[in-house]
Amino acid sequence: MVQMKNIPPSALPHFHGKVHEDHDSFLFEFDILCRSYDYSTDAQKLRLFPITLKDSSLHWFMGLGGNTIASWDQMKRVFLSKYQEYCKTRDMQDEILTIIRC
Repeated sequence: MVQMKNIPPSALPHFHGKVHEDHDSFLFEFDILCRSYDYSTDAQKLRLFPITLKDSSLHWFMGLGGNTIASWDQMKRVFLSKYQEYCKTRDMQDEILTIIRC
């Protein structure tokens, strides 16, 4: 069984899957939290990760299905592939609108 220390809910970073959120900062904060509470194994990180997701990001995660993610590195890759492209597309749309307005 994986040992899990109690983390106060107020200490958890949250990611909602909105375009203005910084996915890299979220993962950085998650990593700092894991280090602070000595969550060093993949199993610990994978158990904690869904608790930090809210709204559309939680729906996306639940849609991955069971047993599709085997390691923390794989989870990060899947998360980033989803949200880097999403944010990049939104940033490009904002940039185009800015150019059009000028």
